[in-house]
Amino acid sequence: MKPIGLPLDVTKPLTKKSMKNFKSMKTFLFQILVIIVFSNSIEINAQNKLISHDAFTNQSEKQLLKSKDRAFQATITNNYNLNYHRFFWFIDPAKRYISGSVTSYFTATTDLITSIQFQLTDSLSADSVFYKGNKTALSHTGNILTISLNPAVTIGKLDSVTVFYHGVPGLTGFGSFVSDLHNGAPCMWTLSEPYGASDWWPSKNDLTDKIDSTDIYVVMPKGNHAASNGILVSETPWGNTSTLAHWKHRYPIASYLVCVAVTNYARYSDYYKTGKDSIEVLNYVYPEDSVELRPKTLDVLKSMALFEQLFAPYPFRKEKFGHAQCNLDGAMEHQTMTFLGKNSFNHYIFTHELSHQWFGDMITCGSWEDIWLNEGFATYCTALSYENLYNKSTFINFMNELSNDVITNPQGSVFCNDTTSSSSIFHNSLRYSKGAYLLHMLRWILGDHDFFQGLRNYLNDPALKYGFAHTADLKRHLETQSGKDLTRFFADWFYGTGVPAYSIQVNQQQDMNTTVTVNQTQYNSNVPFFNMVLPIKLKGILKDTTILITHTYSGQLVEFNPHFKIDSIFFDPDHKILSYHSEVSLNQVTLIQQLSEPNIVISPNPANGTLFIHHPSGQINFIRILNPEGKSELAITAKQDDTLLALAIQHLHPGIYLLQVGTSDWFETKKFIVIK
Repeated sequence: MKPIGLPLDVTKPLTKKSMKNFKSMKTFLFQILVIIVFSNSIEINAQNKLISHDAFTNQSEKQLLKSKDRAFQATITNNYNLNYHRFFWFIDPAKRYISGSVTSYFTATTDLITSIQFQLTDSLSADSVFYKGNKTALSHTGNILTISLNPAVTIGKLDSVTVFYHGVPGLTGFGSFVSDLHNGAPCMWTLSEPYGASDWWPSKNDLTDKIDSTDIYVVMPKGNHAASNGILVSETPWGNTSTLAHWKHRYPIASYLVCVAVTNYARYSDYYKTGKDSIEVLNYVYPEDSVELRPKTLDVLKSMALFEQLFAPYPFRKEKFGHAQCNLDGAMEHQTMTFLGKNSFNHYIFTHELSHQWFGDMITCGSWEDIWLNEGFATYCTALSYENLYNKSTFINFMNELSNDVITNPQGSVFCNDTTSSSSIFHNSLRYSKGAYLLHMLRWILGDHDFFQGLRNYLNDPALKYGFAHTADLKRHLETQSGKDLTRFFADWFYGTGVPAYSIQVNQQQDMNTTVTVNQTQYNSNVPFFNMVLPIKLKGILKDTTILITHTYSGQLVEFNPHFKIDSIFFDPDHKILSYHSEVSLNQVTLIQQLSEPNIVISPNPANGTLFIHHPSGQINFIRILNPEGKSELAITAKQDDTLLALAIQHLHPGIYLLQVGTSDWFETKKFIVIK
């Protein structure tokens, strides 16, 4: 949705001048909330006992989270555009419970609307709704909150409603509203992607309408701090035992990106400086981890500089970027404030989540079918950081890992044809790894200039910027920039499944005249044939050449004379193409595909319990596992034969690790992820 101008009093923060009037509501709010909590306390306690004998202890809640892969989305009548939300929440991190109000300003998109709807889980209770200063009728059934509007709202008119509600939030997806402990201190955080916003607040939880701006007020026990979207305006006393935090955000935001986390945070800021300007990188971390984590967050500054150079200025420059620690195994790219676990304070996660501010937050996928526009881009942005900030071998190794992830896991399409579960939407091999490699191949066939300029055009398209996009929008921009028709490419690589496998036969005569025959078969694929430009490097003594073959059919033959005797062949030496096992032969003699280093494959990745290492023939005699801090972990061999090594990894905490394996003849490093 395009931003719409609002009356000044709608988005005005609660300044000292307006706080006097606002505080007059304090007694009224407390009376309502006391009545709400008292009248529902027996029901709430009964609900907790049904779920857990210890009323949501940390362990029972974590187990419950793991069992909730249901993707919930109730359909509401879409007869309005959202302009603004003012959230006012009472949150105690020691309790998985929320109460408060949400004031929503909206513009009618059809004439004379007599009601509007929000999605709100039926585990929460909507106590009352106010419209034009008066209490109005509401209905809360089937996870849909319907609010009566009398008088009716005419098309194009700005109006508002305020919903008061309370209760124990639902648990769907990856845990939309979670309470836990760190070092004995209570903590809570939210993670609403994909459908979890309605688990904890009345929302229009879709991918068609962004909220133009928000104010978030959080009342919490004294000694805590709240992390959220936008800029922290103030923290002020609320009574004798609580604190009121106010965050304001003045950029359009998708409902699933609205966030809050509360605990006894330690806080510090880094600054990304560019010319005379600077952007604050605000970090909220657990006090017990602050000394260890503080130097690590500096890493994000160099990635921000890179992405501004490659793509566009940081999209939320007038506010901030930041990190808030919570007990996640991974991370979530909430707009202007990434939530992440301690083991995720590393370059891989920092870079992935930062890049979402461009790809996912500023421009958000317009349907969960197109989630690769968020996750494939973020994964490839990490690859770009390795290429530009590290070295070529690190970049190649990372692309190898993506390729291995795709070919060692069940195949499907990058297009998500099942949006009914979180595990399908966020399928790592397809949406992340294959999506990233799809971008890498687009870069290969378009060339760097047209690829990156096409991305810049996509990001700066006024119809998409701070809004939503579909795959067709990206395709259109890349085609316009390059002049190339990408219809076949997207049919094969985005909608199609599987990958090609190649057989390269090179025959050279005594006069050096050479023929190259390229055969293609499909691996777990429904694609009849993958058109692709194939690089093949031929080497001789002190000489080499790379030929490019526009491969349009299996058995295609190319004739040429390199003017030197060929002694080795490298198919796709720089890993431009996603493919399965490729075989090469020279004068009918089959060669082992020669790479810059042995091509070991690890699976599964992520792993839980056992990690399998498939390697070239020969006994592995060197194994080392490095944790995110660079320290060695115990490597326990469960099984080993000529080409397979199994490592027991039950003792490793969830996170990202480096595996180093080798023999006296070669050595290779791979990254793997441990999950529980």
